[in-house]
Amino acid sequence: MPREPFLRIRSVLEKRLQRLGAMRPRGLPAFLGIGAQKSGTTWLHARLREHPAIYVPEEKEQHYFDWNFHRPLAEYARVFRPAGERLAGEITPGYAILPDERIDFISRVMPEVRIIYLMRDPVERAWSQVVMNAVEIDGEDPAAIDDAAWLRRLGEPRVVRRGDHAAVLDAWSRRVPRDRIMVGWFEEIAEAPTDLLHRIHDFLGVERHTPVDSGVVRPGAGVPMPPGVRAGLVEMLHPQLEGLANRYEGRCREWYERWCG
Repeated sequence: MPREPFLRIRSVLEKRLQRLGAMRPRGLPAFLGIGAQKSGTTWLHARLREHPAIYVPEEKEQHYFDWNFHRPLAEYARVFRPAGERLAGEITPGYAILPDERIDFISRVMPEVRIIYLMRDPVERAWSQVVMNAVEIDGEDPAAIDDAAWLRRLGEPRVVRRGDHAAVLDAWSRRVPRDRIMVGWFEEIAEAPTDLLHRIHDFLGVERHTPVDSGVVRPGAGVPMPPGVRAGLVEMLHPQLEGLANRYEGRCREWYERWCG
């Protein structure tokens, strides 16, 4: 039998047992950074790699629980073997929108896992994502994309879901205790990066470590949002912005007042 089909069959059979607590490999990560996409996760990955007591793989996004779930869990665990005695973790923003059954699987095989989630203004986050997809990935000329086309892209489910912070946190908190989920804010990376990082260190239970380069965020393409697109996007996200403001206040209230006040 070819190796790849065999591995897929093995993975399916093992996962049935792993959901019941059996055949769980050693060395699985202690924490996951689950997003949000375009909210500072590249910064977070770089800063955590600087900490002597933390191990995150050189490759930022492992994508095991979304793209590579057909592979055996033991393969994923091997990624973290170099950690030794260090606290192991990884950052894949795609995990934010995992289906419920995948989150449930994670909670069963990693029952003590800690979750880090960085939130960003939904309007700015959505624009950053579609610009990345269109300009940086697909190589399109932004001047050739009209307002209607931008708004169609901004309304795609993959964009809306990645910025629906309340839905993400609800899904994860149904399976992971709320005290093991930490929320940080994209704005903190510019305003108080060391303070944010120290809160993350405290949350993970490691000694505070001063970052080497505390304020680096991967720059985007720098495409300004056309006024018509801004108006349409704010209207589209109004319920989300209002819900976040009523639920979390603070920065979420500032986002709401900025766009809807």
